[in-house]
Amino acid sequence: MVSQDLFPRVIDRMLEGELLPEFPAVFVVGPRGCGKSTSMGQFADTILDLSIPGVRTAALEDPDGVLAASFGRVLIDEWQEVPEILGAVKRAVDASPPSIPGRFIVTGSVRAAYQAATWPGTGRLIRARMYGLTQGELERNNTYNPIEALFAGSELEHGWSDLKRSDYLSRIVAGRFPDVVGRSERGRSRWFDSYIEQLVDRDAAQLADGNPRPRKLRAVLSSCAARTGQELNKGATADDADVARGTADSYLSLLEDLSIVVRIPSWHNKRLRRLNRSPKIHIVDPGLAAHLLNADETVLGRDATLVGQLFETFVVAELMTHLETVQEATELFHFRNRDGIEVDVILERRGQVVGLEVKSSMSVDRTDARGLIWLRDRLKDDFLHGAVLYSGEIPFRIDERIWAAPLSSLWRDPANQ
Repeated sequence: MVSQDLFPRVIDRMLEGELLPEFPAVFVVGPRGCGKSTSMGQFADTILDLSIPGVRTAALEDPDGVLAASFGRVLIDEWQEVPEILGAVKRAVDASPPSIPGRFIVTGSVRAAYQAATWPGTGRLIRARMYGLTQGELERNNTYNPIEALFAGSELEHGWSDLKRSDYLSRIVAGRFPDVVGRSERGRSRWFDSYIEQLVDRDAAQLADGNPRPRKLRAVLSSCAARTGQELNKGATADDADVARGTADSYLSLLEDLSIVVRIPSWHNKRLRRLNRSPKIHIVDPGLAAHLLNADETVLGRDATLVGQLFETFVVAELMTHLETVQEATELFHFRNRDGIEVDVILERRGQVVGLEVKSSMSVDRTDARGLIWLRDRLKDDFLHGAVLYSGEIPFRIDERIWAAPLSSLWRDPANQ
């Protein structure tokens, strides 16, 4: 059972109901401060926090012995402090077949080891990604998955919303990290300052092969914030940060490894031509992006370009968490062709496509669905349906298989309204 003091997390249900009963080791990765330690701690009998000097020293000296002496289900927190611990997990899993389900939970804030060809977790640790709080989790609901709802049938169901544009602006700048939720504006700003300092001064140095320069790394991060929701332009990022293009590229990869930025790939289809192939860049937390840009609700409210970017990042951040818990594999893309036709979000499952356009305005019309209509007419039956997500209150049908829906449709089940 989830403690009443904890936000109920979407990933908790997946671990408890699917992963821990079947697999011996689960690897949970996500940005620092997203709640991994707190959330995973509720499932553990023993917690090995490798950021604690004494525990770290013991694990460095005798990782196999530390695991052997640990009782019950073991949470290994901040594995990157002692990478050797992963080899010990591998040996423990291999030593006692059939392996005990749910024996180990490994958490950390970097993804590099998971990608390495020599990583000892291959075939042994089942990966699950964790991000900041979704709006549903903030409203104490971890059961509704909007992606499942979008693929549930040929007609979308949407409820009315009691939220206005100003409410969404407040939610964007508030951030999604558990420790920042509910803080004053000044307290939130101080927290984000400390977070960024930790990220560029310590976490990056711990992970990088070389010696990243904190000031330049922060400049690349700030460029990513200014360009969140836009197609990645490494040359422009290099210019923004006043670094060589190769340095910008390596710093972008480093920020990805730290789970702070994500690249959303472009969507392709053999029936369509003249498609752009550049990914989009997103900061994983819209509140962090707003802080880096020194943008509060007032600033966002009068900057049409920036607010559009952050509304899109807000939606992508919401969807990324739910991608982890879908019942069938679903991929997230963006779409744009060389004629300027674009769709902010493409979700694809078994060849079927759902398209989402994101608008910050409180009213939308058929013009706002131009990209969705274009895509529907070319994909025919492979286009399941589309929606223009906006900050208005009323859902309505724009065209065949295309709706306008309040943004809150992403976390409020219409069946419960």
